[in-house]
This record gives sequence, structure tokens and C-alpha cells, in this order.
Amino acid sequence: MQTTLLDLNAPERFGVEIQTDISLAPYTTMKVGGPAEYFAVVQTVDQLIRLVRWARAADLPYLVLGGGSNVLISDAGVRGLVIYNRCRQVRIDAAPCCVFPLDDRPFVFAESGASMAGLARRTVSAALSGLEWAVSLPGTVGGAVVNNAGAYGGAVQDNLYDALILGADGDIEEVPAAQLAYGYRTSRLKAATGGRLTAIHAGFGPVVLSANFRLTLGDPAALQAQAQHNLQHRRRTQPVEASLGSTFVNPPGDHAGRLIEAAGLKGAAVGGVQVSRQHANFLINPGGVGGATAADVVALIKYVQQVVAQRFGVQLTPEVQFVGEWESDE
Repeated sequence: MQTTLLDLNAPERFGVEIQTDISLAPYTTMKVGGPAEYFAVVQTVDQLIRLVRWARAADLPYLVLGGGSNVLISDAGVRGLVIYNRCRQVRIDAAPCCVFPLDDRPFVFAESGASMAGLARRTVSAALSGLEWAVSLPGTVGGAVVNNAGAYGGAVQDNLYDALILGADGDIEEVPAAQLAYGYRTSRLKAATGGRLTAIHAGFGPVVLSANFRLTLGDPAALQAQAQHNLQHRRRTQPVEASLGSTFVNPPGDHAGRLIEAAGLKGAAVGGVQVSRQHANFLINPGGVGGATAADVVALIKYVQQVVAQRFGVQLTPEVQFVGEWESDE
């Protein structure tokens, strides 16, 4: 990719290095995707804020990448700045500033780059109930807040108190969960980035900095048992190979995996991508980095949609977010 004239050394003042033409495949769970035009790693929320503000002042579009799950980055890559979020501080029983608690339920604070599964395991160890559904969830807190991630009957919206957001206008605001317009695997923040059916490009949208969850005291033994059950269920039912996570949204009253399996598509492949034989709603890349392309993934998604629509009259909707530069036929 061609670079433009930018003062790439400026972010070094606050400890951030800007690199160019960095492959994004290793930073995603599917292990596919082209390069970032510009790439930077942030370790603190202060660095994240200052880098985003620098990018805005330089008129350089940016995209924040967390755990790289549930996203498909195009083979052409991403134009602009990709910010790899490694802000991972977590505190338990931290009350939000200037908020008088209405009851004694503890707060859990997490920066947006923290592992959602790691956060959930820490809360279970602290005998706090509300996030045990997330002990096997891939991705980060920021991605979970944006996507209203969920599993095993739970979701972010159930226990999120508020999120600290760097808005598109540059202001930092504590946004209550009730104002995030949560729905099934969606939110106001996700709509601001283009949602899952529109290709997401680097831009100047809002950035999740951190989140406060409000949990309840639970029985330590029961929480540990439930967490272990969730972990074992995931290991038993979901593939260990590189994957996108759940590929399609469950249609009303049914499951995408059941429809795909009933259509005889387990094991179907395009290039280096396959429909998992373990769970049909997972597309896997057994070869890891270099084993498949994003174009392979798109082609297999389209094939699965076509077969399921022909067999059952159901149009499956991708849960995956498509990121970067795509050809019109993709």
C-alpha cells in the first residue's frame, strides 16, 4: 500500500510506534487477512486516547482491533491506521467516579482490551455472578460491549452498568448501558460502525475505552461448577482450529448450525476453508496463517447461504463483521 505524508514519529512522544504494511492475519482468530496501511499497538487507555486524537488531527482514519474474533479482514487489508488494543487493566469492586451506589452489588471495571474470558474467570474466582457465561468467550471487553456478545443464555447487556466512550466528536463520556440500544448481537455502537452486513472501513467513529459491570454475590462452588460446565461444553462442541466463531446469526426459532448440518454441509470446503465437522456454524481454517484467504471464506459463506436457502427457504445472515477493502462481488 502507498503511504501518505504523515509525521509518523509524533506518537513516539507518548510511547507508541507507527509501523507500515503489517499483516493482520496473525491478529485474528481466523488467521486470514491482508495488511494494515499503518499499524500501532497501545498498552494504556491514555495511549489509546492520544493516538486516536492524533489520527483525527492528521485526518487519518483508524480502526480499533481487539481479540480479532468474529471479524473477517479482506485480503486487500485495511487502509488507514489499525490500532491493536492491549489495554487490559481489571479492577473488582471499583465504583464509577461520582456515582452513589444504590445497593451493595460490586462493580467490576475492565479496560476495553482486556480478555472477556479472562475477566469472567476472575469474577468467578471472586464469587461474583453475572459473567460466568463468558468464561470461554473469545475476544475482548471492547468488542463484547460493541457487539452485545453472549453465550449460554447470558449477554453483555444483562450486567453492563456503563461504558467509557471516546466519541466521534472527541469528547469522553460515561454512557449508561440503557443508552446503547442493545439488541441480539448488536448495539448503537455497532450501528455506528456500519453493522455486520456492511464492510467496515477505518474511519472516525466512537471508541470504547473501558466498561463497568455490576454483578451479584454468588455461591463460590456453584459458580465454579457452572463455569467449568461452560468450558467443558465449549471444548466438546466447538472446534479448536482457527475460526471466525459463530458464522451466522440464529434465525428466529431455529439454529443456524442445525440448518447447515441438515443441509449436509459439514466438511464442505472452498480453498483452505471448511465447514467444521464438529459444529456446522463454524468455518475453520485448519492451515492457520497462509492456509486460506478471506476470499475463500466469503465464497464458502455464500455457498452455505445458497444451499440452506434452497433446501429450507431460510436466508442465513452472517454474524461476522466484514472489515477492510472488498471487491464489489465480495
